[in-house]
Amino acid sequence: MVLKVGFDALIYGWPWGGIATYQSELMAALADEPGIEVAFSGGYGDGPAGVTRRFLGRRRMAFAANMARAAFRRSDVHHLTAFWSPPMLRTKAIVLTIHDMIPERLGARFPAIAGAHYAKRKLAARAAMIVCPTEAVRQDALEILKLPGSRVVVTPEAAAPLRSVPGGWFAKNAGRYVLIVGRRGHYKNVAPMLPAIGRALAVDGALMLVLAGGGALTAGERAALEAAGLAARTAQTALSDDELIAAYAHALCLVSPSLAEGFGLPVMEAMQYGAPAIISDIPAHREVAADAALYFDAERPEALEAALTALIDDADLQARLRAAGRARAGLYSWAKTAAATTEAYRAAAG
Repeated sequence: MVLKVGFDALIYGWPWGGIATYQSELMAALADEPGIEVAFSGGYGDGPAGVTRRFLGRRRMAFAANMARAAFRRSDVHHLTAFWSPPMLRTKAIVLTIHDMIPERLGARFPAIAGAHYAKRKLAARAAMIVCPTEAVRQDALEILKLPGSRVVVTPEAAAPLRSVPGGWFAKNAGRYVLIVGRRGHYKNVAPMLPAIGRALAVDGALMLVLAGGGALTAGERAALEAAGLAARTAQTALSDDELIAAYAHALCLVSPSLAEGFGLPVMEAMQYGAPAIISDIPAHREVAADAALYFDAERPEALEAALTALIDDADLQARLRAAGRARAGLYSWAKTAAATTEAYRAAAG
């Protein structure tokens, strides 16, 4: 039986991030999955390559209505990857991805994110099947949303296939910078770790900090960098896909100090390209990286300082983590994600 699986393009109306990467990679991998026909109603052919920023702002609701009138009426399963459902959606069954339960876990501590997933509970109750990127997220969803275990499964994510890119500035400065990727505020926990990073990097005046993406530095971040002695050795920049690969490939290490994650794609991507990973000791990180990373307590900056100092001083440790990270990343692929997700589609379709 061929299942027609619908996707909408809502997530492409926001700046590119982890969910957009997830949906794009999954849709591409599903194209090779036997018995699955992808019905993407983005308005421009078969997939997200044609999606543009033209759907921002006031055009979003009109765009949503167009999506609902398109392929989804013919879907056996519609896969929601964001906590929103197109109006007038016609499908036999819904599959929902719950990427994380961070607003529910940390919303009281960070009020700005408390209502970020406002429709999650309603859509989870409506969905025939729910997929999560890690067992850690699955357990949180079962506990907080009171869902039956039979409806919630794990479909791990992955890094995009390996490819070679020009090294540029990053190759010229190989091994001389610590890399942090993505957003930095709230639960990402970057600012509280800057003093520890500053102390660790102070041993060598050539060492730098690169903040990839995440938007321009705020006034508070600039002040924190200055206080940590990092202002003159920190670069914040938006990177293209090729530049980010080069940044991973030549970094001294990746640091991910998050208080919580659903999966942590930057960690997977860093490991794939051989960047040693120094990451917070949280369930999702442990599940994804296993013994291929150095861990630290995200509530204790001095623990990050100790781990980073140990790595800087130990070339053998760097080499071990590079090899272990590549091996760990090799266990994951979007083809495996697509296969596991297809099982969820078939269960949802009955």
